[in-house]
Amino acid sequence: MELIADQQPLDLGGPRQRVALAVLGLNVNRVTSVDHLIDAIWGEAPPPTARAQIQVCISSLRKRFADAGRSEAIKTRSPGYLLELDSSEVDSLEFGELVAAAQQDAEAGRTAAAAATLRTALGLWRGPALDGVTSDLLRHEAIVLNDRRLTVLEERFRLDLMLGRHEEANAELPALISVHPLRERLHGLLMVALYRAGRQAEALEVFQRARALLVEEIGIEPGPELRELEHAILNRSPALDLAPVELASPEPESRVTPRQLPTTIGDFTGRDGFLDEIRRLVGAEAGLAVPIVAISGRGGVGKSALAIHAAHELGQHFPDGHLYVDLHAPESDDRTPALLARFLRALGVSATSVPDGADERAELYRSQLAGKRVLVVLDGVRDEAQVRPLLPGSPTCAVIATSRSRLSGVPGALCLDIGVFDADGAVDLLGRIIGVDRVQAEPEAAAELVALCDGLPLALRIAGARLASRTHWRIDGLVRRLRDEQRRLDELSHRGLEIRSNIGLTYQSLPDLARRLFRLFSLVQAPDSPAWVAAALLDVDLATAEDTLDGLVEAQAMETVQYPDSPHPRYRFHELIRAYAREQLLDIETSVDRDAALARMLGGWMALAEQAHRREYGGDYTVIHGTAARWHLPAEVSAEIIGTPMTWWDSERHALVAAVRQAAEAGLDELCWDLALTSVTLFEAKGYFDDWRETACLALGAASEAGNRTGTAAAQYSLGTLHMFQTRTAEAANCFRAALRLFESVGNMHGQALVLRNAAHVDGIRGDNEAMLAKYDEALEIMPLVGDRIGEAHIQRNLAGWWLGQGQTARARGLLEQALSISRQEHCLRVEAQVLHRFAELHVAVERFDLAREALHRVLRIVRNIGDQIGEAHAVYGLGVVRQREGRLDAAATTMAHALDLSRRLGERLVEARSRYALGEIALLRADLMLASTHLRVARTLFAALGSTVWLDRTLGLLSEAEVGVPG
Repeated sequence: MELIADQQPLDLGGPRQRVALAVLGLNVNRVTSVDHLIDAIWGEAPPPTARAQIQVCISSLRKRFADAGRSEAIKTRSPGYLLELDSSEVDSLEFGELVAAAQQDAEAGRTAAAAATLRTALGLWRGPALDGVTSDLLRHEAIVLNDRRLTVLEERFRLDLMLGRHEEANAELPALISVHPLRERLHGLLMVALYRAGRQAEALEVFQRARALLVEEIGIEPGPELRELEHAILNRSPALDLAPVELASPEPESRVTPRQLPTTIGDFTGRDGFLDEIRRLVGAEAGLAVPIVAISGRGGVGKSALAIHAAHELGQHFPDGHLYVDLHAPESDDRTPALLARFLRALGVSATSVPDGADERAELYRSQLAGKRVLVVLDGVRDEAQVRPLLPGSPTCAVIATSRSRLSGVPGALCLDIGVFDADGAVDLLGRIIGVDRVQAEPEAAAELVALCDGLPLALRIAGARLASRTHWRIDGLVRRLRDEQRRLDELSHRGLEIRSNIGLTYQSLPDLARRLFRLFSLVQAPDSPAWVAAALLDVDLATAEDTLDGLVEAQAMETVQYPDSPHPRYRFHELIRAYAREQLLDIETSVDRDAALARMLGGWMALAEQAHRREYGGDYTVIHGTAARWHLPAEVSAEIIGTPMTWWDSERHALVAAVRQAAEAGLDELCWDLALTSVTLFEAKGYFDDWRETACLALGAASEAGNRTGTAAAQYSLGTLHMFQTRTAEAANCFRAALRLFESVGNMHGQALVLRNAAHVDGIRGDNEAMLAKYDEALEIMPLVGDRIGEAHIQRNLAGWWLGQGQTARARGLLEQALSISRQEHCLRVEAQVLHRFAELHVAVERFDLAREALHRVLRIVRNIGDQIGEAHAVYGLGVVRQREGRLDAAATTMAHALDLSRRLGERLVEARSRYALGEIALLRADLMLASTHLRVARTLFAALGSTVWLDRTLGLLSEAEVGVPG
């Protein structure tokens, strides 16, 4: 962590200033709250003077920046501070921009350039991220950054291999693998590099070593990619051979030959890749077919500008003329016969010689163009039927057409779908319109203006034109006006140019049902949505909804998003289109209809989440539900959508959180708490504690405001469970007491049993065994009465752990056998894995390490298949314990390090603490007192914070042994 000015590092002062600067740097150009800084520096135990000390830290940092000539770098912004720096001044931001640029080069086939850019990006790293900054809160951020670096390094090796640099890869990869032995992709890259160097046998040896390592250390086989690669190498698959790198086509000479073409815009920018594609096709020597380019994109994206600019560049290739028609123009006659007559007259056919029939006109049109080199530009085409009669018959001619719909039905057309500008391209365009100096004077405002314009060229031109005509305006003044979403379309209007009418053309061309979906879809607050959401909004079947969505996509009123791990597309608006759709929604749909559509959509999320929980747990176990209305899809459709429940849940996480948020905003308290509680299934397994906290707090607020006691109790129970998972025992106990009182007041026995079960676990952590056993016994009496068999199995498993700790293995075994039988009868793999994990602890206690290993390998297979990352961290830790008890200290240390990495990434502090303890114990056995002391000190801090008195006592005893020989 360094602050460098004039190539010299500045003294940051003490560790608090380093942590504060790290937090500000990670949130550069965004406001960082004082509370966030306090959490980063002191964690859960800040001093009473924390806020005053933060002010001192910031003051000290400001002095450092002032010494570097940047006295205004840190600004006070409610509720904290804002560090304002350019991306080129922050290594992590510059790294991200270089990686994005390399990705664009790679996608465009510029492999060598992409590889070189990635080398530059990786050269910014001088060591591990945030090295030397001690903060539990920042630890996760450092892990994310370091993992990103490793991913980019893997991509650089992939590109190097495409460029034939296998010998360099063979020299570098083994050392990297020794540091990251569990990264399967590194092993795969080395296999390819060795194979291309003619070292097939060594490549296969790499696979065998990787397989042995994975099986030995974490009990799994290599993934399908590595196995398929081994098979390909064994069979000398041609797919592994180095593909030749394509040479770029030489650009044609540019000579403008104007005929009917309108002038191109002087500040045309971007679109280089599309221009290259058009040049390649249209500028090539004539073949047997007419070159046709069909440019599609939503209104205002710059289709016409690209087509006209390309036509001017290619003018010299068509000495016999250019034909052009603007079908957007209100006065244009877009009927095919009229267009043919217009073109025939332009080609020299007298008006009296133009045939009356459309077919005869088309024949004469083709005859006139035969053997000539003419470029035809059709701007604003409605559909393929409008294009076909206007196609020349001679391959010496060419056609460029633009349309809001994709003209995929034109045979042989090169279809180019163009989108909005990226941030750099948009800022470049803005600078060309208003002047680079004005943009450079307000870079942050320019960046926000670009974002508010959605990167849309037309919106940028309107905004730029307003600024250009008002030289006294500052950019941030226009930005303030554009921030108001309700006025944004009004502000994007200038002297005949406007966004609203542009979007309106698309909207008015839609059928009635598509227009209604266009309006209702503006209710969605999630970043993107699956197709069934449209079915819920319209209250129609899924097929009708999908057809309607496809119509919106074809009309460029909506766009699709395709994620690699999902077979189905998702749908979303661009922000300016959403603003227009919102206007139409408020103007046309009644409040009753809006509320009903929103309730159906949120009810659909509730129905799917409920079904996913049932499939994961075998029924409505370990959860309570409310009375909010559901919107149901047919059972077979729901089953296909959900697929693997945890995978579905994970892919829909952001949408589910948005749905809870919308339910709270709409006052749908019953649905809000039910959906929030049901989603805990995901948050718990994946360690999404921030989402868990947000949704539980939203549910608590909504239920409390509505006087909904059951919902309030459920939200308190959820928050208590979150605190329990993060081992904040005091907060958990408080929430459970409140939830239990409320559940008792409304007579909800199932809720009482769930609270008692988790409250007992908290008592156990705090060492209050009498209270723990009493609560478990009470909960175990209630669970069969309310039919919660999995809740019953949970308690049996937990009680088995207690009796196992007391040395009563037979009693523990009996409880575990009952729990295992229930979990298998109910087909609940998650709880089966938890019970098998406890069985492994039992096997370790009786020194049946072979059975313990077998049980834990089964656990790992289950938790990885269902996506339970928290369960994976516990299972890997368990394997480490087995190896340590067997005396295999090297294998145990490696496995414990993996468990530590997993737990830190997930925020699973109990596994982190126990892994630290085990690593300290192993280091002590190896007589490495310094390492042992380091691990045990961290474990001591963690166990103290967790309130785990038994483990804290163990750690203190072991630490005293380690520190006997450690210098003060």
